[in-house]
Amino acid sequence: MQWRLPVQNELLRHTGIVFTGMLAVHLLNLLFQMAVSRALPAAEYALLAAFLGFLMIVQHPLTTLTTALSRYSQLLVQAGRAGDIKRLLIKWLLLTGLPALALGSFLAAGHRLVMGWLHLDRPEPVLVAGLILPALFWAAVLNGAGQGLQLFKWCAAAAASGALLRLLLGAGLVWFWVPACGWAMLGHGVGLYTAVAVLAIGCYWTLCRAPRSQETLPHLRQFMAQGLLVQLAFAVLMTADVILVKHFVPTDTEFAYAATLGRLVVFLPSAIVPAMFPKVVAHGTGTTDQERVFQQAFRWTLAFVVASVVAVAGLARPLALILFGINDPSLYLIRLIQAMAAVMGLTALLNILLHYHLAQRRFAPTWPVVGCAAAYLGASFIFHATAWAIVAAAATTHAVATVVLWYSCCSRAR
Repeated sequence: MQWRLPVQNELLRHTGIVFTGMLAVHLLNLLFQMAVSRALPAAEYALLAAFLGFLMIVQHPLTTLTTALSRYSQLLVQAGRAGDIKRLLIKWLLLTGLPALALGSFLAAGHRLVMGWLHLDRPEPVLVAGLILPALFWAAVLNGAGQGLQLFKWCAAAAASGALLRLLLGAGLVWFWVPACGWAMLGHGVGLYTAVAVLAIGCYWTLCRAPRSQETLPHLRQFMAQGLLVQLAFAVLMTADVILVKHFVPTDTEFAYAATLGRLVVFLPSAIVPAMFPKVVAHGTGTTDQERVFQQAFRWTLAFVVASVVAVAGLARPLALILFGINDPSLYLIRLIQAMAAVMGLTALLNILLHYHLAQRRFAPTWPVVGCAAAYLGASFIFHATAWAIVAAAATTHAVATVVLWYSCCSRAR
């Protein structure tokens, strides 16, 4: 098998592959949201959104592991050591099993604490969330290797098959069995494990004949330790809204719908990040070509963000009808959808800026993201009388983090 570093113009082709896969996944996820939102009572759907938000907060820091494996897998490819990625994969699949088991056990043991914080009257959703955790950790490992090897077709196939199982099982259970949050989450978990299995097959198929060397494997711990807090902070900025509103304003059942629709904005730009990342990997001093790849990726992201925000904000009323069956959405819901679309647009821009810095191993410029996440939580704990206060805190901190990271990129380019 011939391994080579992709040329700059492959960004468009690989983005197209990722986008096609993500389009299929997104359509399946929209069908899932449409089905469960109609089958579940409003309170149960708000609970489901809160738990999916919790899983996202766990999952997103794990993109530090994905990022690290993508980075070092690509460096091994550049060094002609693609076969050593097999050793790297086995090592980290084993290492991630322990924290996944520990976190799942913590949820099981402390389920009453979680139930009280989210105003739950039963433990099943908490226990199902604990069972899902190993899939999140293993998916992070396999996605990292897949991105580093630029197996974008396999990554797309894995995500699409997982989304299909999620739709069929999760929506099927709440429609034909019991309309409860826990059953929808069970389908979500089965979909995640399916995606993990498909991606594992793809990595094995690609690497099974690649020769291994006896050289030492790269150490990921330092990179991960520095990136973990930043990724956790980004996860808080991106997904904490539904959890904060569920805790502080439990009577607001409309916010979950607005948050779900607002996240449509992230769909188009998110296809660019995994296609860009392995092409801008460097030891700290990037090349001119890598700078051009980043600029091209950022321009596309900005264009997609503007188009998506305008579309979601302008079509808020028909989208609420199509996705959730809400015939006459309140003005409050319409305004929330438009506000969340704008906030998620900032999230998409912040995402590509953050990953460019991580690809080039520049951690110092990313620390403002941690400060903004802390400010977001602090403001929400002080001002939380309505969902609007939490949205305002999210918008302000997102804007500050995005401007600061963009300025650091501009300063370095000069």
